[in-house]
Amino acid sequence: MEEQIQRYCLNLIKINILKILFLFVLLFIFYLFYFFYFKSIDYQENIKILKGSNFSKISSIILKDSNVLEIEIYSLYLKFWNNFIDNMNYGEFKFEKKLNLIEATKIISKPSNVYYKLTIVDGWQEYQLNKLLLKIFNNHYYLNYNEVLAETYLYNSTDSLEKIISLMKKTKDIFFSQYINNKLFKKYSINEILTIASLVEKEGLDNEDKKLISSVIFNRLNINMKLQIDASTIFSITKGKYKFFRKLKFKDLKIIDKYNTYHIKGLPPNPICYVGAETIEIVLENYKTEYLFYFFNENLNKHIFSKTFQEHKNNLEEYRNKNEK
Repeated sequence: MEEQIQRYCLNLIKINILKILFLFVLLFIFYLFYFFYFKSIDYQENIKILKGSNFSKISSIILKDSNVLEIEIYSLYLKFWNNFIDNMNYGEFKFEKKLNLIEATKIISKPSNVYYKLTIVDGWQEYQLNKLLLKIFNNHYYLNYNEVLAETYLYNSTDSLEKIISLMKKTKDIFFSQYINNKLFKKYSINEILTIASLVEKEGLDNEDKKLISSVIFNRLNINMKLQIDASTIFSITKGKYKFFRKLKFKDLKIIDKYNTYHIKGLPPNPICYVGAETIEIVLENYKTEYLFYFFNENLNKHIFSKTFQEHKNNLEEYRNKNEK
């Protein structure tokens, strides 16, 4: 009888232990369910996961205000997710709304969803782009003016400079592929069109002004007349490596250089600045005029165009006489 009582008590204890264990498992499952589905993450700033970060580090970044136990549980979950569902990624991530941990994990399993802008301004020189690249990427990278377009480029926070430059070059190629049947390409190469566009960019004040200047350039090229563009003379001095701070002097126009269009006939060998799509399209429009000459009137803040040298000379004399008074 005593032995039966002992067995009964042991069975009762075992049942109670199983009940307690079952209750504990239920509570733990409920806790995990709450932890992963109802614990919300609300970040005002983007989070950054460095390449090579382990799961504990990623967990502590996501759960920055949580306790050690929660960080460790989420770390194990991240390891499971990485091994059996999707790989973790590194970079900068933006959580645009309150998220639970499941949703947050899905975001950091995809490529970075944060993008930045890199803008090459129309008319920029080498030193200006280099300054920007040094600021963003802590790196110099020389890009020829005929390799890329002046444009705003979107890049991912994890993109390397080399990948961004590849995107820039591809953008230029796609742009010119649209104009492959333009009549000007029967006479001029892409590099020559970019060179003309760079001269127009550095000289023109607005789109209408650029149309007229481009017509002067084509008119002069057609009769084998020197272009005599001041911007090319400035480039022959600076080579795009620094800003030109003074006014051109008469002796500058006599500089013997392949970029100085007062010295050479025809086009310089390459563009003298970065050029955007809009200016290139103006050049490809091949706007027609009979103008061969122009100068900048500071009083009117515009270029004055002429068809003949005599007309040009008269306009210049009138302008100079007014300024001497």
